[in-house]
Amino acid sequence: MTGGSLSLSQISVRRSGRTILSIDHLTIPAGAFVGIIGTNGAGKTTLLKTCAGLIAPAQGTVTIDDVDLGRLGPWARCRLRKRIGYIPQSTEYNAELPFTVREVVAMGRTSLKPLLVRLDRQDHAVVDRWIDTLGLGGRCDQTFRSLSGGEQQKVLIARAMAQEPEILMLDEPCANLDFNWKHQISEIVERLYRQTDVTVLMVSHETGVLPPACERIVLFREGRIIADGTPDAVLSTEVLRRAYDGAFRVVVAEGRRYTVNAESEGDR
Repeated sequence: MTGGSLSLSQISVRRSGRTILSIDHLTIPAGAFVGIIGTNGAGKTTLLKTCAGLIAPAQGTVTIDDVDLGRLGPWARCRLRKRIGYIPQSTEYNAELPFTVREVVAMGRTSLKPLLVRLDRQDHAVVDRWIDTLGLGGRCDQTFRSLSGGEQQKVLIARAMAQEPEILMLDEPCANLDFNWKHQISEIVERLYRQTDVTVLMVSHETGVLPPACERIVLFREGRIIADGTPDAVLSTEVLRRAYDGAFRVVVAEGRRYTVNAESEGDR
């Protein structure tokens, strides 16, 4: 993998007559790990979908490796999107479909093939490799819906990586998981980033699940970027209070930054 850069310029995304995302300029170089944070409705998911070509902005340009998505026809845009491994929020996929773990992971390879062309031996080898890498070998014949939330998230990561993407986008991958699974999924994402050349964009409400490999944070409020910089610069009480209400403080532990309720301490 050698590509994976993203650039957004003069972006405006509108819905129901109002602007839900407005970005003057945002550049993400290939190989970066960027955390996207902000309040509910701040535009984080809209940002990922716009970068992935799933939402067309009302104005502005999105480029992947200097290729303007807006200038591509439908088939060329579809081919370019294959370079992106996109993992949506859990509410956006149907966990009740009766697919096995192997079948779900294989979907990452199927998306690369022409219509009605079956997977070959090399494709199945890639699928098996990612099943093993994510520790799913003992689960490959189970149905996706029979797994725990954390196991399902591992399957979706394996599916995205089986696509061999240049860019990996994760929308709240640790949401609705217990603290042990949050830690596991965060460590998996960090390990994949360090072992590959993939560019990572990770949306999270919880700053503590952003791994130490995440060296840049973009903070959103009401569809706009209000801070963009290193974790030290953005994940401070003073900066975060521009986006979040309430009393809290930032605690650093094991290279991660956690926001904790400080109301009981009178820290306002």
